[in-house]
Amino acid sequence: MGQPFHYGINLPERCLELIDGLWDQAQNVYGNDRPELGPLTSTFLISMAMPIINLPIERIERHIDRPTGYADDRHISEDAPQAFIDVIRKGPFADAPFFEDAAWSFATLRKEPFFNTADGIPSNIAIYLDGDEARKAARNMPASQWISILRNALAHGGVAYLDADGKSGHDSPVKMYAFVSGKYGRLECKNGEGKCPVGLGDLEGLNILRITEDDFRGFLKKWVDWLRTSNIAANV
Repeated sequence: MGQPFHYGINLPERCLELIDGLWDQAQNVYGNDRPELGPLTSTFLISMAMPIINLPIERIERHIDRPTGYADDRHISEDAPQAFIDVIRKGPFADAPFFEDAAWSFATLRKEPFFNTADGIPSNIAIYLDGDEARKAARNMPASQWISILRNALAHGGVAYLDADGKSGHDSPVKMYAFVSGKYGRLECKNGEGKCPVGLGDLEGLNILRITEDDFRGFLKKWVDWLRTSNIAANV
């Protein structure tokens, strides 16, 4: 593979081609220790989703209104920044061309104790995510918040595997994903103490997105189709 013309677009396209081309083979690959849990399609899909989602955000959207960066694709297609502004930075998630009604559920947790994703999703959160209010919340949430949660969860390991009922368990095949992102407070910069501290403040809440594996695969295709057809890659 030679140097891509547009790394932030071409890599997601190629990852989608890998998903489509190798899906049948992935369905025949099982974990040697727990074959009863089904094939390793979830491992494959999440691995491919990381560059599909994160590269366009990191190499285009995150550079908007900033000086030219060291990994900045904005100059390759002049329409790219405006496309992200119009779709990602404006309006509800439901208006995005890659949104699928009833596919996504959204919940926020703003009171402690906050759960550890390594221990799975608590039953009360799982029940809420399965309801109409959670689907309505996803429909009405800002697209900018949606992509921030998804990007953060994929980048920092905030992914939980769920069964067909949307619950966590070690003995059931994966049918859904929960993408979990933390909301942190700001560190205070007090006068007279020199430089402001660097880093995050205390954890103030959790944001959780849920989607089935089948719907997530369909979403990734729509996302890449949008990258291809919305003039983001028009000059590639």
